[in-house]
Amino acid sequence: MSDDDARARHRIAGAVTEGLSADAVGPVVLVTGAAGYLGGFLVAHLARLGCTVRAVDVVPLPDPPAGVHGEIVDVRDVGALTAACAGVDTVFHAAAAMAFAGLVPSAVRARVMGINVDGTAAVIAACRAAGVRRLVYTSSANVVIDRELVEADETAPYAASFVDLYTASKVAAERQVLAADTPGGLRTVALRPGGIWGPGVGGYMIVTFLRQLAAGSFVATIGDGRAVVDNTYVLSLVRAELLAAAALGAETCAAGGRAYFVTDEERINGVAWFRPLVEGLGVRWPTRRLPGGLMYGVAWLAEVAHRLGAPEPPVTRIGVLKLVRSSAFRTDRARADLGYRPLVGSAEGLALHLDDYRATYAALRRG
Repeated sequence: MSDDDARARHRIAGAVTEGLSADAVGPVVLVTGAAGYLGGFLVAHLARLGCTVRAVDVVPLPDPPAGVHGEIVDVRDVGALTAACAGVDTVFHAAAAMAFAGLVPSAVRARVMGINVDGTAAVIAACRAAGVRRLVYTSSANVVIDRELVEADETAPYAASFVDLYTASKVAAERQVLAADTPGGLRTVALRPGGIWGPGVGGYMIVTFLRQLAAGSFVATIGDGRAVVDNTYVLSLVRAELLAAAALGAETCAAGGRAYFVTDEERINGVAWFRPLVEGLGVRWPTRRLPGGLMYGVAWLAEVAHRLGAPEPPVTRIGVLKLVRSSAFRTDRARADLGYRPLVGSAEGLALHLDDYRATYAALRRG
């Protein structure tokens, strides 16, 4: 890593907590899904801020920093969660199970709905039982995506039809969180990021793409390239989480019971977004284009096979739709109520973290 890159990383990391304090965010906090990609960054920056952090997940937290207490807790276990929440000021609920196919085996459906929906209900119940005053929930922009959306805001209605299990589960979970907001009691907020990416392994979006690239299966783009999407840099999201917690604790709380889109505020095609990464890795960008309708049919067949026991498909219907149908959102509400601003754009961030992605890509090619 060059000295310039190191300075840029240090600057961005410092901006995550700028103007905030442990007292504002919550002196004692709990993070669910703490061993995950977002959860790990949340834990690290909360500890840096000086918070006492309880980090819960179903797997041990690797190398927890000073001031962090890791606990193995299943978010579906209300009793264990209630015990973990004793004395906690703010809960950051980031635990989630992914399933971007809509046709899935019954065991997958039970697991995803159990963690994402029943687990969220358990978190809310534990917060209430333990007297927690603030709950920041990591939702998803997917909750409104079932149609073409350009410059949409939080007045857009929830999706009414679903081609993937993840979206269905996040709609149900977010509804619970926002309905639980109680002035004078538990205050709640939901953040809606786009595809999450950033340092290190890069997150689910980056790793999934690099896995396809390493397997040699990225041989064509899908659609005509005109549809645009929003993604979200993970440290911008972490800052939004901290800002949301502070807003919930403010004397005049404008954020309680509200949802907020949190994105990089860029409009770019979902495939074209990866081009600097592909070319930075020395891989040739494909010139072939496949029609969206054809690939939607291929994805449907792959999901049918998955429902019958085949592995999770590399191409899903929701994945195809995001490449051929725009889903772009305004962040005016997050800017006004939370003071949110993106910390970095995709061009700078992809260049800054290219060495990280190169290491992940090399490991995937080896293994």
